[in-house]
Amino acid sequence: MANNDLAIRFTENKYATKMEVSRELKMSLIDNIWSNILSYRSNFNQYLSIKSIDKNPFLICYCPTISTAVNALDAKLIRLMREYMRMDASTGDLRQFEDACLVKSLSALAKEYDLDATEQYLRSLIQGDVREISSTHRVLLHYAHCLKMIKEKASQPIDIDFLAELYAKLTGNLELTSFYRTTDDKNPENRVIIDRIYTCAPVTSIDLMMNELFSFIENAKFSGLVKSIATYYYINYIRPFPTYSDEIALLMAKAVLAHCDLSDFGAIIPLESLLSESQNVIAKIFVEVQKTYDLTYFLNYALSFIDVQCDKVLDYIANREVEALKKDYYQEETIKPEPEIEETKTLIDETITLTPEFIEPKPIIQPAVKEEPIKKEIIASLPKPTPKPAPEIVEVPVEKIAVNYIPPVIDEKQACRLEEHLLELDPSMKRNEAHFYARHCTLGKKYTIAQCKKSLGCAYETARTSMDHLVTLGYYRKDMVKNKNVYTPVPRN
Repeated sequence: MANNDLAIRFTENKYATKMEVSRELKMSLIDNIWSNILSYRSNFNQYLSIKSIDKNPFLICYCPTISTAVNALDAKLIRLMREYMRMDASTGDLRQFEDACLVKSLSALAKEYDLDATEQYLRSLIQGDVREISSTHRVLLHYAHCLKMIKEKASQPIDIDFLAELYAKLTGNLELTSFYRTTDDKNPENRVIIDRIYTCAPVTSIDLMMNELFSFIENAKFSGLVKSIATYYYINYIRPFPTYSDEIALLMAKAVLAHCDLSDFGAIIPLESLLSESQNVIAKIFVEVQKTYDLTYFLNYALSFIDVQCDKVLDYIANREVEALKKDYYQEETIKPEPEIEETKTLIDETITLTPEFIEPKPIIQPAVKEEPIKKEIIASLPKPTPKPAPEIVEVPVEKIAVNYIPPVIDEKQACRLEEHLLELDPSMKRNEAHFYARHCTLGKKYTIAQCKKSLGCAYETARTSMDHLVTLGYYRKDMVKNKNVYTPVPRN
């Protein structure tokens, strides 16, 4: 009975991982408890047609709590779509609402790329008022074109042709010379044999897995919301393109929403902050899904995230309606002149006899004043208007950098995966050591104790001990440069 209570607690109250269950119960050996939890969840499991790289199908646990959350968010999205459809295009309300949503989307994208873009600039970009744009800001313009395409082709099937056109617009290259990724990721994680955590799918599997995704979108009997969330995870899992895989994943998720339930509104609902916010949390969830094939972990997170974004849109709509009501209520009334009463006038005309004092006097005609013509000298002395100079065309300079290459880096998702892999591979490595090394392992670079101290937020002596321990484990080589210890990453297989 107690085990059943724990199964309900860690499924319904909180859909917990095995590590979270161990931490909350403060027990290291929980195999029996975890088996009971999995047994309880198996009563609600539904398997998806999309499979992992190892050919295992992903699943979703439709327990009562998850099922209720999906239905509630579906209802909220339908309500938002109805509010959107009620807006009048002739008054400009519809255009203003769409622009506000698109500005919010592009603002989140600019945050991901660390671009300085004001709301006024983004609005001008959406409305097509910006003639010159720097190369760093073109991704914003291309992304806006992709959202427009999703709106216009909401009835077109989501297949490889749709994806190719979407990717071409995002890259700004309408004639694609290549499509899917042609090289594998060189990350050491992909060479592990047991308990491998993939950073992306092998190039030989991309085509087959993407076809499975298209079939899932077209034929699966899940709601559009669940399909959309599964699509976002699966493209992030495969990473089929050499660039912009994160953006394509979100655009495809929006396309699924637009095709399934939400029509045009699916394209403009602002979900782009998913690309830049809480990346560390999302990366850990992705690792857990890959280990367990249980997509419920990410579904649970995505439902909460989308619900918050929907509430923000509903608040915006409510505030607009309140402002419109205030404007109508406080509008000043114009005082109209009282109409002349014909019956009273007729009665007066019939009863009053016109005597000499009531006779209307004749108007006095004033002699006309002869206007003298304006002399030509006066006209000639008047200042002539000066013509306005033509506006100068200002060319926007394109920013350039001094080096002709970009140093190789890994994003936060890959760093989190590498960190977890290192801890599982080498139990003697501490969490803070794995955290620093996963983000500072570029060959040829030299790192210092001060960098480690700043990155981990620890004392100098702790940072020195951590770096020396990593040298002992063979991850760094320690050298002396001008009386300063520097640490260089060592190539590892």
